[in-house]
Amino acid sequence: MPSQRKIIPLSELPLRNDFMFGEVMRTSEICQLFLEELLGVSIQRIEFIDKQKDLSDSYTHHGIRLDVYLKDEAGTVFNVEMQSVPNGNLAKRARFYQGAIDRNELSKAIDYDNLPESFVIFACDFDYFKIGKAVGERVSFLKGTETAYNDGSHVFFLNSHYTEGNASPSILEFLDMIRTNDLEKTYETPLGQKAKARVQAVRSDRTLEVPYMTYAQKMLDERKLAYNEGLIEGEAKGEARGRDKGVNESIAALKGILEPNVIAERFKVPLDRVLKIFEQI
Repeated sequence: MPSQRKIIPLSELPLRNDFMFGEVMRTSEICQLFLEELLGVSIQRIEFIDKQKDLSDSYTHHGIRLDVYLKDEAGTVFNVEMQSVPNGNLAKRARFYQGAIDRNELSKAIDYDNLPESFVIFACDFDYFKIGKAVGERVSFLKGTETAYNDGSHVFFLNSHYTEGNASPSILEFLDMIRTNDLEKTYETPLGQKAKARVQAVRSDRTLEVPYMTYAQKMLDERKLAYNEGLIEGEAKGEARGRDKGVNESIAALKGILEPNVIAERFKVPLDRVLKIFEQI
C-alpha cells in the first residue's frame, strides 16, 4: 500500500478530482450558477441535503454515496457527480441513483404524485457516448410516436472532451477547467471565475489537509480491495484477459490520486502502459 506522501497533495488537486469537485460544487453560489446555466432555469435558493449523502437500498442492501445532493426552493432534487474515468455503465448507474433518490424522498405515507422532479448530472472527463457533444440529455418518447414520456426524472451527461459546444459559455468554461486543469487561464464567465477561485482556495486551505488525506486513503483502500477481489475472481476462472482488464480499470481509477510512476510501481507494470491507459480515458 502506498504511503500517504505519494498521494497527490491537496495543493495540486485538479477540479476533476472527486474531493476537489465536491468542495467546489458544495459552494452554494457556484452550484446554483452551474445548475442555472446547464438547465436554463432560475433558482432562488438551494439547500444541500448532506455532505456525501449515503443512501442505503433496502432491496439490494447496495449503498451509494452521492457527492453533491441538494434541493431547490421548489423541492426539485439534484445529484451532481464527477466521473473522471469511464468505469462501469453510467446509464444504469443513473437509473440506480434515481431509484435510490426516489425511495429516500418518498415515505410510505406519501402518494407517488408527490415525487419531486429529480436530476442526475454526471460531469465526465471523457466522451461517454462518443457523440462529441458537450452536453447529452436523456429524453424518452413512446415508441413510434413523438409523445414524450415524462416521469419527472432527468439525466445529463457532460463531456469535458467535447468537439461540439452545445452549451452556454459558462458550462463550456467549466468543462474546459475539468479537462485542462488550467488555473493560469483568464476565465470570462462568473461560473468559470468563481470555480477557479474556489479551486485555488481549497488548494491553500490547511484545514482541509486531514479530511482530504483521510478521504484519499479511504479511496485507495476501497480500490485496492476491489483490485484484489478482481484478481481472485479472475484467477478462479482462469481468465488472463479478465485479470488484465481488472488491472487496467484499477490503474484508470487511480488517475488524479497517484502519480503515474507510483501506479506503475504498485502494479508492477511499465510506466508506458499507465500513460497509455490515461491517454485513452
